[in-house]
Amino acid sequence: MCVIVLTPSLNKSFKFQSEWPYNNSQSYILQSILKDIENDNERVFEEIDNNYVFTTKVNYSSNSELSKQKITLDKDLNLKSVVVLNNNDEVQMQMTFNSIDYKATYDDNYFVLSSNVSKELDETNSTLDSIVYPMYIPENTQLSGQEKVSTETGERVILTFSGESPFTIIQETANPTSELLTIPMYGEPYIITDTVGVLSEDSVTWISNGVEFYVVSDKLDNTQLLEVANSINTMTVSK
Repeated sequence: MCVIVLTPSLNKSFKFQSEWPYNNSQSYILQSILKDIENDNERVFEEIDNNYVFTTKVNYSSNSELSKQKITLDKDLNLKSVVVLNNNDEVQMQMTFNSIDYKATYDDNYFVLSSNVSKELDETNSTLDSIVYPMYIPENTQLSGQEKVSTETGERVILTFSGESPFTIIQETANPTSELLTIPMYGEPYIITDTVGVLSEDSVTWISNGVEFYVVSDKLDNTQLLEVANSINTMTVSK
């Protein structure tokens, strides 16, 4: 299966050969929701306020804290909402459906790549307005080095973390291309904060707000790489 992630502001698309999103829970995809209900032999069914409510396990491989979901349908079996919770029953995500069109039609060029990319590119900065630090750092690991360098197209910051679980974070300015560019990606796509990134054996990369991020380590496992990545956009320290 081919998955293409568009970044119109940079005039780029990223092409994956992947079964994502079919191998993960997705609160906005009907097929994934039904699959979660079908596959959970311990699912709980209730009738609440004239609605049908299923409580099922979830599989969010990029976030192990998400453990279950409550799926609400009305008496006509129309999907009303999906609420994803953690182990403490705290709401982490909520998707509400006002209506669903089961017979939607699309123009012939709806899925043509070029027709989904705006011709007007966003302005990008050649400098990094801030250095972003992770909120999650593995135990007995600490920031040991910080370096900012100039590149041909902007700036790059390298953060080095040393200790029992060493890793490196690279942040650099991302720049648009004059022609629409499709880049093959070798790895699996994952939701990283507000965008989609790519996870490989020892790194995770993504682009957010005009900045390209890399987390690299030969010591962290995939879960730890994703945990570091998902914690990065939560605290900013200005110049």
